[in-house]
Amino acid sequence: MLETIEKSIKDKMDSTRYQAIIYVDGIDKKKALELTNALRIRDISLKYVRSARDESEPFIRLADRWAGCIRAALQNNKIDKELLTKAQRNKYIKAI
Repeated sequence: MLETIEKSIKDKMDSTRYQAIIYVDGIDKKKALELTNALRIRDISLKYVRSARDESEPFIRLADRWAGCIRAALQNNKIDKELLTKAQRNKYIKAI
């Protein structure tokens, strides 16, 4: 997860000034602090990592939905595979 977050932020931010706030589904406070510190060590400008529940955070719900779609596509579900192919073609999803 650490490498994925780092790569995502660095791909988007290049050298511009930013300060990230990262929401993770179901992370406890201790793990959130560990992730915050690990990202700062990797030169990610970060305000904090916070826990979020998919019931109350629309973006977490969306991420969960895409994760399920990708998992189903990798298990050869035809509909999800077509959706994933379309999302990649339109550059909604960059890499898996």
